[in-house]
Amino acid sequence: MHPDRVGLPAAAYASEGLPLPWQTEPPEAVEEAGAWLRAAITSAPPDKVPEVIERASALLRELHPGVDVTAALRAALSG
Repeated sequence: MHPDRVGLPAAAYASEGLPLPWQTEPPEAVEEAGAWLRAAITSAPPDKVPEVIERASALLRELHPGVDVTAALRAALSG
């Protein structure tokens, strides 16, 4: 399958065992969280989006305790 045909960034997911974008860990740098959130949420299948948002929120709170997760989600989804 060609990842771009199903809305995923090009990568060798199956042949190299790469995780799908919504399965990746959040970045260490909080400045990169917006791009990570956007990629994770927009590439997830519709039925997985609530799960991705919950997981992303929990991971961001754990990794960056002071981060405003709602603001990060808004920023990521606004463009």
